[in-house]
Amino acid sequence: MKRRKRAASRRSNRAGLSLVELLVAVVLLSVGLLSLAMLSVRVMKQQDAASSQQFAALVVQSRFDSLASISCQALAPSGPQSGTVTTRGITERWLIVDGNDIKTITDTITFAARTKPLAYVSVIPCRD
Repeated sequence: MKRRKRAASRRSNRAGLSLVELLVAVVLLSVGLLSLAMLSVRVMKQQDAASSQQFAALVVQSRFDSLASISCQALAPSGPQSGTVTTRGITERWLIVDGNDIKTITDTITFAARTKPLAYVSVIPCRD
């Protein structure tokens, strides 16, 4: 009879989790969930910056297309021409320089999501 009681008491001591094991599991789960939340915040910030940069590239392409539709004689006829426009928090500065049968356009974009400005350069050949 004593053997049965000893065997039964050993089994009951082994069954289930101890409080320490449960605490360790909860801490590990919390660390994992917190790192997952931090990752999602970082991804959202990168998506916002990418969206701003995509809009900036669209603004520059629009500027290049509109300047390419103007005749070369009307673009910077008496020296370099420049301009500045701010659209949706994106500041655009462009400079048109007259070259030998070409017009060089430099467009610099500045916006809040980026510390360094983006500079785009395009060359328009003059066929007039």
